[in-house]
Amino acid sequence: MAVAFSPLGEKELEACFMYESEKPNVHNQLLKQIQYGVQLKRVQCNDRSRPLLDGLRKFRRQLTIEEQIQKAAETEEAVVEGDELDDIDRVRDDLQSTKQMLALELRNKEAVERENKRLLAKILNLEVEIEKEKNTKKQEDRTPQVLKKEFEEETKKLQSELQESQHAVEEIENKYHDTVGQLDMTKNDLEEALRKNQQLERKLASIAKGGEGHILTKQPSAKKIVQSKDDKTIGANKINSTNPEEEEESEYEEVTETETETESSEEDETDQAALQERRTARELKLLVTKLKSFKEKETMARKERHVLREQLKKQQQALRDEKKNYKKLQKEVDKMAKLMKDDDENDSESDEEGESEEDETESESESEESEQEESEGELPPDTPSDKKKQNLTERSKMHENCLAALKKGNYLLKANIDKLKDDLFKQREMSLTLQEDLNSVLAELG
Repeated sequence: MAVAFSPLGEKELEACFMYESEKPNVHNQLLKQIQYGVQLKRVQCNDRSRPLLDGLRKFRRQLTIEEQIQKAAETEEAVVEGDELDDIDRVRDDLQSTKQMLALELRNKEAVERENKRLLAKILNLEVEIEKEKNTKKQEDRTPQVLKKEFEEETKKLQSELQESQHAVEEIENKYHDTVGQLDMTKNDLEEALRKNQQLERKLASIAKGGEGHILTKQPSAKKIVQSKDDKTIGANKINSTNPEEEEESEYEEVTETETETESSEEDETDQAALQERRTARELKLLVTKLKSFKEKETMARKERHVLREQLKKQQQALRDEKKNYKKLQKEVDKMAKLMKDDDENDSESDEEGESEEDETESESESEESEQEESEGELPPDTPSDKKKQNLTERSKMHENCLAALKKGNYLLKANIDKLKDDLFKQREMSLTLQEDLNSVLAELG
């Protein structure tokens, strides 16, 4: 049985049909707001980032000089009619607008400067990181051979600096000893001059006491004496015609002159002897100081030799240990090679080689000087100065030769130490390569 539907009923049904999204519920309203947006209320906020130019006139550009002159001429001609208050308001508005614009510009400038500083700091940090990365890459790229070359260059530089410093120290010591000798000589000269001055003062005092008020005449020189003799021979007649008082005075003067001449000759002889004694004493003093300096240098060289010998022993011990380690690694490598060859055979003969440890005898022939503190035939104080001088010169030469031998021995010790360091470096490289081979073999065995 067919059910008949009227056309009106179908239209009503079609008109009443609605999609789920068109139904007036809260969910659909939210979807519409999301799709089309919501109109917000107009709210006035207190935003100070932009200038409030509402009601202000536009910022006028500054007039040029010609325009100012022209305007001034026009204003002179034209009749000024206006209220002063309007002009004041206009100027105030212009000033306010310019002030706000300038404040905005300043804020923008400060913000840009802050940003620039931050970016500069970031750039510097990045540069430092790049340098670090470069250094790490260089260190990774450096091979043992490059490291060895660098080590050798550094050792050469240090050796050259050490030699230069030693030369400088020797020069300073020599200068010091020379200045000490010169100072002693000047002191002796000064004492001699003071002594002469005191002797002359004593003589003057004795002459003043013995003269009993007579007038002292100056001691004439040799030229004046000769001239006076010539004058006497030429002018004998004049002398005869003089008064007897004048003759007595001349006789007294001659007597005093002869006395002073004899005294001066005796003083010269005594002064020469004293000068000779002082010179010999000065020479002896210089020789003693020279001998003392040689002894000090010798003790320093002996101490340095002791330190170098200790270093040599340490290097030899380290080299022995490194060789032992290398031999152990060699044995392990040989064992692993035998295991690789003889996989089917279970008995693997353990060939243990007797380690012949090479006791390296020191190459240098130790010229051990008997370090007895020198009662080296020092002469007693009663001996003459010539023998003392000879003894001191011989002793100083002996110590100088000993010092030269010690320096040579120290140089040879340093050379041996450097050689041992190179051997140790090579041995370590060999052991490292052998260890790498052993690790690779173990990795293959699994």
